[in-house]
Formats: sequence, C-alpha cells, structure tokens
Amino acid sequence: MKKEVLDALKTLRINDAFLLESDVHERTIGARLACYLAPHFPTYDVDVEYNRHGLASKRVNLPVDCGGGGDKLIVPDVIVHKRNNDDDNLLVIQIKKKTNHEPRECDRVIVEAMMQYFHYTCGLLIELPAGKGAAEREPELKWLERVENCH
Repeated sequence: MKKEVLDALKTLRINDAFLLESDVHERTIGARLACYLAPHFPTYDVDVEYNRHGLASKRVNLPVDCGGGGDKLIVPDVIVHKRNNDDDNLLVIQIKKKTNHEPRECDRVIVEAMMQYFHYTCGLLIELPAGKGAAEREPELKWLERVENCH
C-alpha cells in the first residue's frame, strides 16, 4: 500500500504541479490524489470526503479541543474502502498543506478514531508542500498502522 500511495503522490506532483504551486484548497488536491490512487486499488472504492457509515453519518467521539465533546461528524479527506461495510476498510488519509497553519494533532486524532471506530487497517497524515517550487519538494508522510505493516 505504501508503494501505491507514493506512486499516486508522484503522479500528483508531476501532473498537477500547478495545483500545489498555486496553493489551491486541500479538497482539490485530495480529489486529484484520489484519482491517482483509484487505479492502484481496483477492488476498492476510493472516495473524497465520504461522510457515510452505511446510510448514517460517520460520527466518532473526539476530544473537545478537536471539536468533539460528543459524537462528531467526520469527513475524512480520502479513504480507500468498500462502501456500506466495515469488513475491508483499508486506508484513511488526512491532508494538510505546509501553508495551512492549523495544528496537526487533531488530524492525527481523527485518523486514529477512524481506525478504531471503522476498522481502517492504515491511516496516513500527508503534509504537502505548497507555493513556488512545491512540486519539486517531497511531501511528509506519517503512517499510523493498526496492523504490523501497511505494506
């Protein structure tokens, strides 16, 4: 899985350098990343900001300092999963650009909650370069694994 993500990120940096260098919204970048991930996971669904758990809203309990204090609607940036069940949820990704100065801790908490509540095998925090020369700089990846190896 790690190789597939790296390949998708490489394609993003090559094909969509303009998006990174123009510092467009993270949703736009997440959607393009999902397009490049999908061919690597042909038996899975790759979705952007998918907020459903079956037909219900995807909710988890988050700490108050991360907007929680009860069940909080979760809208992950990109997920690789099988819709309408939790038997084969593979990867949940949260994306931040270097130019986004929001704390990263809540993204980690969200990914960990997704892994706990919805049984994702792996979680990934991506910090992408943005602005002039962004396509030439490597993104920073932090893997969170529920199993020994996200291969």
